[in-house]
Amino acid sequence: MKRFFVFITILLAACQPAPSTANPASPPSTFTSSAPTETALPQRTATPPATETVTPTATVPPSTVELEGAEVPPGFSLIKFADLPRPTGFAFDRQANMYVTSQDGNVYILQDEDQDGRADSWSTFASGYYFPLGVAIHAPSGDVYVSYQGAITVLRDTNGDGRSDEKRLLVDHLPFDRHQNDNLEFGPDGWLYVGVGSPCDACEDPDPRSASILRFNVETSESEIFATGMRNPFDIAFHPETGDLFATDNGRDDLGMEGPFEELNHIVPGGDYGYPNCWNEQDQPGCENTIPPIAFFESHSSADGVDFYSGESFPAEYRGNAFVSIFGSWLKAGVQTGVQRVVLIPQGESYRAETSWFVRFPAGVMPLPLVFGPDHAMYVGDYINDAIYRISYGLPE
Repeated sequence: MKRFFVFITILLAACQPAPSTANPASPPSTFTSSAPTETALPQRTATPPATETVTPTATVPPSTVELEGAEVPPGFSLIKFADLPRPTGFAFDRQANMYVTSQDGNVYILQDEDQDGRADSWSTFASGYYFPLGVAIHAPSGDVYVSYQGAITVLRDTNGDGRSDEKRLLVDHLPFDRHQNDNLEFGPDGWLYVGVGSPCDACEDPDPRSASILRFNVETSESEIFATGMRNPFDIAFHPETGDLFATDNGRDDLGMEGPFEELNHIVPGGDYGYPNCWNEQDQPGCENTIPPIAFFESHSSADGVDFYSGESFPAEYRGNAFVSIFGSWLKAGVQTGVQRVVLIPQGESYRAETSWFVRFPAGVMPLPLVFGPDHAMYVGDYINDAIYRISYGLPE
């Protein structure tokens, strides 16, 4: 029971508030507008009417939604991929095996052998990890990296039986308390990146690795602090075309129910993202050198898993979009959970963003990890209901 309470505390850190500097009821707008200008009306002439051009419309494919109360865009299907205890992190290897970390301390392997969109089998790859929140596969070696409380371990299956039989410690003694080290991802540069939460709700921690994103060269054992000022950066993702790094983050709890908003940040080397003293649009005194978010989500909603769509099975307008899982809240009533779609618009050296709901889940569903698989379908882990959902365009194959 104590372990479960501590983990809830870790996740609560992912949904935090503070008085908004904008409209306290909703995230600040990222849209710009301009006043209409007057133009002269054209003179009427006796010309024949223009021939009407009919623009063909795309055919929406048949689809199915197996989760009662879930809302997805037309043509998309949502089915249950697998039942699995409290999923927290996902990664796929080159053989399309899905590795899943679970709150129960295990790392599982799931396989969809007949490629019908549902796991046919699952087995335990490794055990004994206290609150594992992330997993990543090093493609060149096939090694499995697991992020759990205060440490990252490297696992290897040397005899091909589907179970780890060799392990080594990449790093330990990472700072943790209220939060810990979160999900991890290999970047285009080959370095391993991981978010590390702050050990408290809102404090200055003397350990500079707290509230940061770290990176590790797994070949040379070099490590460094890549960026700072993020209270709990639960997940990170690299843009499939530009290679730019993005991270979710969640605001402090002690400033009320209406803020700060949860965030998606564009991460740059050496960037300071404001925690603990700057939030929302970060126009408070002393925040001049901090970097504000590019997208906002409801306060206390817990923006967690993030990944980019780079496939071709979704309609073309989704390519290059980011998708963020919104976990929900035990502190604030009525928070909508689901998956937000984030359209990025280049702006100078960074981006602005437009957000909208891609999937709305019914009450009681709390999505945490999110990833796109090699089949280009979206996989979302329902932490509360011990399930993994698969979202695809058209009927599941």
